[in-house]
Amino acid sequence: MRQQLGKSVTFAAFIAALSLAGGAYAQCSVPYQLNNGQVADATQVMGDMNALADCVDDGAPAGAANSVQVNGGGTLAGVGPLTDGQLLIGSSGNAPQASTLTAGPGVTITNGPASITISSQGGPAGPSGTVQVNNAGSFAGLQLSDGMIITGVGASFSATAKSSNLTLSDGNLVATSTNASYAAVLGSNSQSSGKFYFEFQNVRITDSNSGIGLGTAGTNFASYLGANAQSVGLEPNGGVWFNGHQVGTASAVPVGATVSIALDVTNKLIWFRTNSGLWNNSSAANPVTAVGGFPFSTIGSSVLYPAAIWREALGTTQIAMTSASWISVAPSGFGPWAPPSTPTAVNVSGAATLSNDGTLTSNARAAQSTPNNPTGTTSVGTQTMQGLAGSITPGASGRVLFMASGDGFNTAAIGQGFIVQLRYGTGATPANGSAMAGTPIGGAVKGVTAVVSSAQQIPFAVQALVPNLTPGTAYWFDLGLAAIGGGTAAIENVSLTAVEM
Repeated sequence: MRQQLGKSVTFAAFIAALSLAGGAYAQCSVPYQLNNGQVADATQVMGDMNALADCVDDGAPAGAANSVQVNGGGTLAGVGPLTDGQLLIGSSGNAPQASTLTAGPGVTITNGPASITISSQGGPAGPSGTVQVNNAGSFAGLQLSDGMIITGVGASFSATAKSSNLTLSDGNLVATSTNASYAAVLGSNSQSSGKFYFEFQNVRITDSNSGIGLGTAGTNFASYLGANAQSVGLEPNGGVWFNGHQVGTASAVPVGATVSIALDVTNKLIWFRTNSGLWNNSSAANPVTAVGGFPFSTIGSSVLYPAAIWREALGTTQIAMTSASWISVAPSGFGPWAPPSTPTAVNVSGAATLSNDGTLTSNARAAQSTPNNPTGTTSVGTQTMQGLAGSITPGASGRVLFMASGDGFNTAAIGQGFIVQLRYGTGATPANGSAMAGTPIGGAVKGVTAVVSSAQQIPFAVQALVPNLTPGTAYWFDLGLAAIGGGTAAIENVSLTAVEM
């Protein structure tokens, strides 16, 4: 009996030891507690042994070798093993996950065996004082010299690939023809492969030879768009022309419309849509599925530009090549023809100058003079120059308002008088009494002696706006004078003014 008791005590101690050892795993309990002096029943012993075996199983490491152990709800669960650079990252309400860090803009992460290196994608670019801009995730430096600012250079009409009888405005986004001769312009950005979208907004194309669409650098500016294999054009009535032939019909283009263009440059297919209507005026046409596009596979170059040609005065449109400028919505899979504005450093020029201390000064010029009274003229009907020597050198817009005032008279009798008119030009200043010179501007003002037989002073004022003088070029301005009826015509008390607007 003592032998049985000794064995039961030994077995109880063994169970207690395993239970204590189980502290390294999960807490373990046995169904039967065997005390000193108690006879061990086989069923109880086996129950405790099975419980201990289950505890050992539950407390064993989970997963593959080198897995990180976590509490899986009373038992161990394995995560991993972790690869280079992985960490255990919490997930609210869930078991932690093995994952690597994700690099944000301007950051580089390098994972290695038991290491993670986090670094910048390069420090500031350029020398000290350089302004930093985001260049697709890395720094680019713009260095400013005296009087420079940072400005955006975006997609617009080209200031060089255009006809002389076409004007650009609103940052070169708006093109307008100035007469009924052919006037053409290309966009500033080209594409040679891929799928793209752009718009012509507020369109005015009313002549049958006017059109909008696309062209190569070799587009014929002296013919309609689509006249040869260098361009594709949409006409006002909806006709689509390429290589001298009408290849299809899209919707007509009313004045003020927005025309959307989807272009598969790679496969040489084009779709037109007016005011968000049907592509190519067909319910079946769809750029997304490449159905119903007008082909232009034989075009003369793979480098293509938005293009417009007018054969009418005041034909106009605004180009929209970036997504922020669109009125309509691009078809899925078609990206913007041009990226958003790119910052660049430029000097302030034209209407104003920015000094190195940040002072903005107008470059507009003005001139004022009160010349001596000139010698009169006996020339009847034909003006002679008065040699007043007014002068101005425009510095900004070249848009100058010329003005002159004074008194005029004729020394002869009733019914005789004077004619006075503004004139301007470049080069040598005309002398008093010399033949007509320069360009006449504004109206010719007349003064005639009406009721007295002696010279009668008659006030006059003349003015004219010249919109297109060249900044930096010196111009003279003067008065031309002629007599009416005979006698000697003369002017006095003259005031000359020129103001750049």
